[in-house]
Amino acid sequence: MQKKKMAKTALLTVVLLFQSYILPQNKNEFNFDTTPRQSTISVTIGGDFIVSGSFPAVIGERVDQFVTRIFNVAKSERVGTTASAEQKEMVFKQLADFTKREIKIKRVSGQILTIDLEKYRLTGDYSQNPYLQNDDVIIFPFNDRERNFVFITGAINRNASSWGNNQTVKFQFVEGDRLEDALLFAGGIDEGFDKVTSAEISRLDASGEKETKFTVTISDNPLLKRGDRISIIGVETFRRDYTVTVAGEVYRPGTIAISKGSSTLKEVIEKAGGFLPSADLARAELLRGANVFKSTLFSEELDQFLMNRMAEINPEDSLSLLIDNKLRFIRGNGVIDFTTISDTASAASKFSVRNGDYINIPEKLNLVYVFGQVYNPGYIGFTADKGIDYYIAKAGGKGQNAKEDIYLIKGKSRSWTKVEKDVSYTIEPGDFIWLPKEPVRTFSYYLDRVMAISSIVTALATVLLLVIQFKK
Repeated sequence: MQKKKMAKTALLTVVLLFQSYILPQNKNEFNFDTTPRQSTISVTIGGDFIVSGSFPAVIGERVDQFVTRIFNVAKSERVGTTASAEQKEMVFKQLADFTKREIKIKRVSGQILTIDLEKYRLTGDYSQNPYLQNDDVIIFPFNDRERNFVFITGAINRNASSWGNNQTVKFQFVEGDRLEDALLFAGGIDEGFDKVTSAEISRLDASGEKETKFTVTISDNPLLKRGDRISIIGVETFRRDYTVTVAGEVYRPGTIAISKGSSTLKEVIEKAGGFLPSADLARAELLRGANVFKSTLFSEELDQFLMNRMAEINPEDSLSLLIDNKLRFIRGNGVIDFTTISDTASAASKFSVRNGDYINIPEKLNLVYVFGQVYNPGYIGFTADKGIDYYIAKAGGKGQNAKEDIYLIKGKSRSWTKVEKDVSYTIEPGDFIWLPKEPVRTFSYYLDRVMAISSIVTALATVLLLVIQFKK
């Protein structure tokens, strides 16, 4: 009997907890229901936050949990009304841009707490994230992010915004902040730097025109001022992950570790196990890493602007330049003769590879591709000392709509050569032979051309007659 009574009590307790905790919390995910409930308290939000007003909180809920929950509900309602994904992302960033430092909590007792949720999230210090009490008022301060800030860069870990290897962090300034606070928000000192013992602080006067710079010792942990710009000084090391990628016909394709600026192409190929017998060294190429992986500071569009800035070329050449420059930017391949790489005195063996380079060693393609106006376009087996006519015949011969023009396109360079009669051309594996189509000319086409020419002739005749009459 006693056990049944205890079981009923336990069940009732679970039900009450479910009603007072789970249900209010789930309901609050859909709207801001402020109806008082058992085991809930009322908390008011004011100041510079996404919403303001009084909302239910659960007994035992901390400030960060409560603020995050209310923010997510308000965000869902606000962002849900926007149309495009880009607009939603922009609205979300604007909503999330509320200060998380120097937040005031005013209590019924008259006690005022000042907390720092940024520090809590970085350190787990629960003194910065207290439990809520009934009728607490949370006030978010207004923050001028253009003036109320500290900026830190240099030998730091956190990458808030990156330009090359430089790392920068900008955070809200609070009176009493010291250098150790700036380092906390910056993720600490980057251990990849050597001899990090000092920092340079730059301060502007009230006019913003006079700058004062001074060096401090990090261990002294000096006080900061609003608008300070800090550079953590260290000796940068170059122990980084320098690699190139080798693909294709080598024994061990993949990522190859190299040193900065001193590894040669020959060394990289040796680390990749050397060339397979099937490697076609005549068509092998190296693509420069800076072009394979575009940087944010040097875009293709910017490069095109630089190319065109002082150019004096006609529109037809401009189109040709656009195509050539686009290929140069995308590929940026080095002019290397891979067939001479085994010769230690050759330029190819001494060629210095760089971080991010991509080396492609294609398989031997003992074929020639014939396409266009032939009856059986496709790959034809390469036969040494055979000419253009041989491969066209192997492809079924010229089609009835083929033009007289024939083009030889080299496999590696993609350079075009218009084939002339009675001229011998060297065909190599991987080459292309193209036979263009003679365009169909209808009677209407020729009639339009004749009418256009007649109009020009008539206009010229009219002008000539006017000139003759004027002379008379």
